[in-house]
Amino acid sequence: MILYETTAQIVPVLMIALFLDTRTATATTGRSPRSKRLQNRVFIVLCVGAFSASLLIIAGVLLDGVITQALVIAALIGCIALMAEPAWRRSRSSQERPDAI
Repeated sequence: MILYETTAQIVPVLMIALFLDTRTATATTGRSPRSKRLQNRVFIVLCVGAFSASLLIIAGVLLDGVITQALVIAALIGCIALMAEPAWRRSRSSQERPDAI
């Protein structure tokens, strides 16, 4: 149960981080706006899926099991990977520009 309770607390923070990241990200990531929108949409779907499943299990509507645990964990891994990718690109582009520190 702790997985689902933690997920229900963490996912809103991840969503806020996505919102803040899109407001502060620089335009020099080298990615098309369409690609960035797709990535954000996948991120949102994963977050909503993990959050919804967690709330349904906490409420007793769904039963806790290996499959639901795997789905929630996979969604969280996907969220973290999608958040890490733009940060990785920004860190790489800042290393290429010495004045960007």
